[in-house]
Amino acid sequence: MSISLRTLARASVLAIGALTLAACKDSGTVPLNVTPDQLQAIGESVATELEGGVAQLTAQDVMNNNGGAPSFSRVPRSSATMFRGLSLSRTSGATDIAQCGVASQNPPVDTDGDLIPDNWSLTFSLPACHFADQTNAYDVTGVLHITDIQPGTPGLALSFGLDNFKLAFSGANGSGYVSRDGTGSVSASSSGLSQTEDWTEVAVLTGVTSASVDINWAATFAAATGQSITAGHSLPDGTYTPNGTVSFRQGNRVASFTVTTMDPLQYSAACAYGVTQGTSMTPFSAGRVRVAVTSQQGSGYADVTYSSCNMATVTLVSQ
Repeated sequence: MSISLRTLARASVLAIGALTLAACKDSGTVPLNVTPDQLQAIGESVATELEGGVAQLTAQDVMNNNGGAPSFSRVPRSSATMFRGLSLSRTSGATDIAQCGVASQNPPVDTDGDLIPDNWSLTFSLPACHFADQTNAYDVTGVLHITDIQPGTPGLALSFGLDNFKLAFSGANGSGYVSRDGTGSVSASSSGLSQTEDWTEVAVLTGVTSASVDINWAATFAAATGQSITAGHSLPDGTYTPNGTVSFRQGNRVASFTVTTMDPLQYSAACAYGVTQGTSMTPFSAGRVRVAVTSQQGSGYADVTYSSCNMATVTLVSQ
């Protein structure tokens, strides 16, 4: 079978971005130097993480995208050069890694009928989750779990997590893996949804010093006027407002970034549907988020701006 879609991992793009820092020839200790080009790559990585984060607000979305686990999807443009030697397939279809996962219950137990499983997991293991194409082999292992915080009361609150979820790959031109561990949760109130996420990612590639990243995320989602959030249905139009920190580590060297919403991201149900159909690049029609860094190279930030369902534009600003 052909493993597909543009390059390695949607959810591991931040760890891959960490490798762009690890690959620099800085021999210092702490913190990592961050050049403008690297800040550009990190801005693009954060943009991709934002697009994944909004797709983890409902149980159906968490289950459909495996909780943001590493998958065969796009990586930021500035990181693509790191994979030129891996000869990854770029066919048009996407491989659904959920096909090889084994569910703890089928169908999931849902006591209150709110379409959030009481306590459900999907386990990926070998040999079922071994894939290969003409040039590379891929192994998927780990566990996705999702839990109804209030299993006896219908609602939108949920928690989910990934336990040692790893996508390993090998071929004549290179080998390595990307992984993600951590948890996420969503709570609901009269004003909308609140989200928290706490992830650790690791990326290891042949010939490149390994690197990791810690992601601490908090966001809110408010439905547009006249629309409502309904269990079991896709998200309506609304505003997504994420804020948090991202910390990269290579050995004892660290680079820390803050992520701040400047103009709330305008989530478009039509754009989101277009993403699934391949006619849109992102679910956002407008909005701006700032990624700021302070390092030995000085301080600066990148503005990540969305418009008209298109890929985010990353604009660098130095201070």
